[in-house]
Amino acid sequence: MKKILLIFCLLFLSASSTGCWNLKEPNQRAFIIGVGMDMTEDKELEISSEVAVPAGLGSSQVTGAGKKNTYTVVSAKGKDFMDAGQRLQAELSRSLFYAHRQTILIGHHMAEVGLDKYLDMIFRNPKSELRSVILVVKDGTAKEVIKAEPTFDPFISTTLGSQQSALGMKPYYYRMLLCDAFSEGTQPIVPAITADPSRGYVYAGSAILDKDHGIKLVGYLNPEESMYDNWIMGKQKNLTFTTSIGKRNETISIAVQSLKHRTRIKMVKHRPQIYISLHGIGSIVENNSSLDPSREDDLKTIQTKLSQEAEKKVRKLVDKAQHQYKIDIFGIGEHVHRQHPEIWKTLKPHWRETFPELPITVSVHLRYRDPGQTNSSL
Repeated sequence: MKKILLIFCLLFLSASSTGCWNLKEPNQRAFIIGVGMDMTEDKELEISSEVAVPAGLGSSQVTGAGKKNTYTVVSAKGKDFMDAGQRLQAELSRSLFYAHRQTILIGHHMAEVGLDKYLDMIFRNPKSELRSVILVVKDGTAKEVIKAEPTFDPFISTTLGSQQSALGMKPYYYRMLLCDAFSEGTQPIVPAITADPSRGYVYAGSAILDKDHGIKLVGYLNPEESMYDNWIMGKQKNLTFTTSIGKRNETISIAVQSLKHRTRIKMVKHRPQIYISLHGIGSIVENNSSLDPSREDDLKTIQTKLSQEAEKKVRKLVDKAQHQYKIDIFGIGEHVHRQHPEIWKTLKPHWRETFPELPITVSVHLRYRDPGQTNSSL
């Protein structure tokens, strides 16, 4: 009997000591959905947080004066992320909670200064969400975008993440930025948007960040250049390509769903030669030309023209990376590291000087498998 009583007491004590004594209920937390980071003129970090308002989430069908906001935006300045966070906390009656953060926005000036000193908390804090989509705001501030009114979703942060998938891109998460920053030979290429007074934001392509100099902004790629860079890097799931064809510059468009890429390194006298090959198979979605894809000769003409036009644009992008930015935005250094690790040891210290001089050969092959619901143009 004494043994049973002793066991019961021990079980009671263990249950009471391992309970959720520090549990906070949802109505005690302020759920951060999105974060914007800006650098002020006096070199202070300004954090703008999009905070969910639970009372407004159930009122999406209410219009007029009875409609409640689904979010609120609070901002504060500080020496670093946590210093600004403490000042944010002073504005809210609930504890800040970052585990539901969907988006991180980086202002243009913040990117120019460099991100390396200000991203530690996002990685170090166990409550921080590493799957947050990260974007750079071109020629603007993160604060003005995060305040924008969303069109479809209750939060602008949700919209920003969904748009990347709608554009055929793989979402670029914060953890991917870390992987690129710590890789052997890949520079971070982060999706970019611009602030727009009427629509909130517009997709603007990609921001090139230099991980060797504080993860600082180097420049931008426009949306079309970003599409091809994503294709080379394996970050593009699908794309639509349009080209002019014939003497009257008639147009034809193909929606490419099956994208493949390969970067091959061939060593010639201990010097790398790069071969980038891109392949895509898709469907013709618009044909304003006199060509009929059901005819073999016309089909070859269409496929050759599409492939040549895409190849020309990829070569132009390669030239821009080598001679304007002089930075490896294709992850070629990573391919050299993986395919020829011993040679990479000697190339790595001088890769920035080596990359602009590399011979890079590009080939693009686009094929069609479905003409749509008709062959020749109506």
